[in-house]
Amino acid sequence: MKKLLLSSVLFALCATSANSYADIKLDPQYASSMILQRNTLNLITGYSDKADTIELQLDNQLLKKIEVDKGYWQVSLPPMSAGGPHQINLKTPEQNIELKDVLFGDVWFASGQSNMELPMQRVGLTYNKALTQDNFPQIRQLKIEKRSAYNGPLAQPEAASWSSATQGNIGGFSAVGYFFAKKLYQQTGVPIAIINNAYGGSRAQGWMSEAALKAFPDDYQTVQNNQQAGYLDKIQQQDKTNSDNWWQKLNQADLGKQFNWQQANYDDSQWRTMSVPGYWGDQGTEDFSGAAWYRTHFTLTESQAKQDGFLELGRIIDSDTVYINGTEVGSTGYQYPPRRYNVDNTVLKAGVNTLVVRIVAPSGQGGFVPDKPYQLSFSDSKINLAGTWKFRFGAKTENAPSTQFWAHMQPNALYNAMLAPLKNMQVKGVIWYQGESNASNPDKYAKVFPAMIQNWRETFNQPDMPFIFTQLANYMSADKNPSNAGWAETRAAQAKALTLDNTAMITAIDVGEWNDIHPLNKKAVGDRFALAALNTVYGQQDAVYQGPILSCASQHQNQIVIKVENPQNGLLIKGEQLDGFAISTDGKTYHWANAQIKDANVVINTPKASQINFIRYAWQSNPERANLINNHGLPAYPAELSVSSACH
Repeated sequence: MKKLLLSSVLFALCATSANSYADIKLDPQYASSMILQRNTLNLITGYSDKADTIELQLDNQLLKKIEVDKGYWQVSLPPMSAGGPHQINLKTPEQNIELKDVLFGDVWFASGQSNMELPMQRVGLTYNKALTQDNFPQIRQLKIEKRSAYNGPLAQPEAASWSSATQGNIGGFSAVGYFFAKKLYQQTGVPIAIINNAYGGSRAQGWMSEAALKAFPDDYQTVQNNQQAGYLDKIQQQDKTNSDNWWQKLNQADLGKQFNWQQANYDDSQWRTMSVPGYWGDQGTEDFSGAAWYRTHFTLTESQAKQDGFLELGRIIDSDTVYINGTEVGSTGYQYPPRRYNVDNTVLKAGVNTLVVRIVAPSGQGGFVPDKPYQLSFSDSKINLAGTWKFRFGAKTENAPSTQFWAHMQPNALYNAMLAPLKNMQVKGVIWYQGESNASNPDKYAKVFPAMIQNWRETFNQPDMPFIFTQLANYMSADKNPSNAGWAETRAAQAKALTLDNTAMITAIDVGEWNDIHPLNKKAVGDRFALAALNTVYGQQDAVYQGPILSCASQHQNQIVIKVENPQNGLLIKGEQLDGFAISTDGKTYHWANAQIKDANVVINTPKASQINFIRYAWQSNPERANLINNHGLPAYPAELSVSSACH
């Protein structure tokens, strides 16, 4: 009995001793292999479950001791010059948190929507050498995992992780962010970090605080609604129920599923034909919502059949499931990703093989997007899959129900979860690629975007924080009518943010793709961001990031002379004849105009010069005619100008 009592007492004493010390945790953005901003005081933040003393050590030298209470705490590091690696230790009497391989350098936000989020692995076919062979251990990424929050800012990100741009480890980097960081590092020799906190499909309002959104009543009201108990749960549950019911009805009605149209031996001799690529609504069939099945055959040699294949089916609207010889080899749930599927040689055979694609279109148009690769590749050969396929509807349904709630579209939600929790970090600046999701209302975006920039600067208590952004890339079919502006209005809204100090703008109107909202040429955009940073932030005036700026138009007899603000970088034509200029008398109806370069200006010759009141250049969603560049190959910015009597 005495022995039992003694054991109990000893156990209690040990438990009391073990529980007398705090358990401290760092916020997830502070970890080994991180880069902190050079030449400034940095804060490290974390949480303690009770009061305790924390020692801060740098390279095994004691810097300070701080007393912390239960809850969130912070400790400061003195300004450090660029370089490393360093080791940081945070110690309590019972705990030692060790942060290894810490560098000091320049930390940049790489933010926006999907074109900033898009990872290197997604453009790996285009940049295979960089993806697999680059090795830059002093370039690093802090990936903030995509989250949303609706009831005020989170104290810390829910999930974040650091990675280094070492060989074979670059696939998860933002592609634009990586090329930006690579060029900066090569030009400066300073360790470069990008904070990848982009979120595909997000609007600028999603990245703004609740207080900042008071200036935009509709968005502010949405924030208030989202904060009501049960409000979002009800909407999301209804969305799920509606979607599940639609898919269940479709799948039950789909004859292809009932009769196994994916099987290689299925008799499709009575099916109609359809050209691939192409949309069924453009080939004698009405647009409809539902499921359609495509079948084709291809022949392989003995050698090909023994190899693994790489199947490319361009882009498909909207979702697809792909079968080879009756075996599913891949599927994608929405229209934007490129269809790229690895095919194991066990599903292939010498001779005739069968390829089947089931496409589901939820809102009308469906099919294969033109001007994309449709092929099956092997190490030594390719099979072209474009051509005439067999086609049959599996089921027709009403349009899929509209989704009421998208997390990435909610005002304030991304600010709360992905930006505000980082407010104690010191950063060099921001690169921003976003605007597609605001393109439906450019007038509002012209007000929202500058307000968002100001809001970020207030959040980080850096009123002069550099903010560099890109105009949207060229996209959609080229319009022959110069009166139709499309995305040009959104680009103009973006440009209005240049009225804020310490902002800079690049443009991507020449590196997009008409048939892909996610163009592959991410290196050009990243490089241009880097040139803008080198020029405006690092003071390298020889780093040219701006194409020609058309600043003023004036009438002189039978000529309209368009002044170029920065002619020192040259005026060149990408092609034979200068194009992309349109003229108007009323500012509504435009006509294409012949233009030429004369001295350091652009001149339009017309006998009706005195009647021309407005000029546009590259003023379309996809301004494919626009071909004015400078001697650095950078395109002239889109412009909409009033014609005056003289330029000053």
